[in-house]
Amino acid sequence: MRYEQEAAQRATVLRHLSQSLAGAVSLFEKQESVKLSTFPDYKKARARYLEIQAMIFTITDKAEEAPNRGVPAELKGWLVRMRLRAITTFTRLSLAFFRDPPDLLIHALGAYDLLQDERVSLLSLLNDFDMMLMEAALDDKSSMELDKVRVQIEEIVSLLDNLLKTAPAPLRTFD
Repeated sequence: MRYEQEAAQRATVLRHLSQSLAGAVSLFEKQESVKLSTFPDYKKARARYLEIQAMIFTITDKAEEAPNRGVPAELKGWLVRMRLRAITTFTRLSLAFFRDPPDLLIHALGAYDLLQDERVSLLSLLNDFDMMLMEAALDDKSSMELDKVRVQIEEIVSLLDNLLKTAPAPLRTFD
């Protein structure tokens, strides 16, 4: 009896978390059309993206705690697709932002460090993206769309490389 209650409770928690995740991803996708005009706006978008990733990892952990106990078999694939949707939206927001970055970002003291951090973060995202593409079972249309996203991530890295060439020198500490 207790085992059945725990399984039902875990399934309920996973269902609620999954519904929250689906809502967060949909809301994030709707914000894709909003132009990010300042670096704080960009940071907020990145924070929303990271919150979605955290939700995905939480659901994954909860599902692994109780395998075969009310966890749908297709949950892992669904989570990969949710993660890919979030990456797609974040990539489009980032591309629009870095194609026309605010002058304050690229000319401010410390800009080099910010841009370098974003470059490293996006390179890591690109590696994760490639790994997820191998995990996800995708149809041809989805694969073609995700190939475009990969090219966009590469374009952002290239834009950041160019911005790093003109950014003020990195901050140094006094010896």
